[in-house]
Amino acid sequence: TVGSGRLEETMIPLKKVLIVEDHEDNAQAIAEFIRFVFPDWTIDHTAKGLVAVERMIKDPADVLVLDIALADEVNGLDVIRRLWESGLREKPKVIITTAMGNKAFRGPRVGRPWIEQLNEHERTLVSSFFEKPYGWHAFLTAVAKAAGVDSPDKIKLIPDNE
Repeated sequence: TVGSGRLEETMIPLKKVLIVEDHEDNAQAIAEFIRFVFPDWTIDHTAKGLVAVERMIKDPADVLVLDIALADEVNGLDVIRRLWESGLREKPKVIITTAMGNKAFRGPRVGRPWIEQLNEHERTLVSSFFEKPYGWHAFLTAVAKAAGVDSPDKIKLIPDNE
């Protein structure tokens, strides 16, 4: 708003991000980097796939940062399937992360990339895929893209770990 001294910051639309990650340290790092670049966004976290599905159906986030391996019986790919089955189409845009490499060891197409374990419709929810560790510049640029906003120059202030 004009006169508030915050005109530049309000140019980035407010968005909501849900981080679904079973390692608290990873979730905290992701949240802190997103918060640094997008300070006014709402960021939430859960370690469980079932909780993520319930929250997303009730009030979908714009961006879902989703690990494949989670703290319950519902893995990241199951989360995407359940969101699609619930009727979600436009959002969330999903960024898949994993430390398990890009070759699935379970699912209908073992040995193929994780994304290929989803059907063509479910894949439309996926915006990006990252193997851990990943570079923060690329990751935060993907978050901006998934949220439908331009990448702010602030991303360049973060040391990239690639």
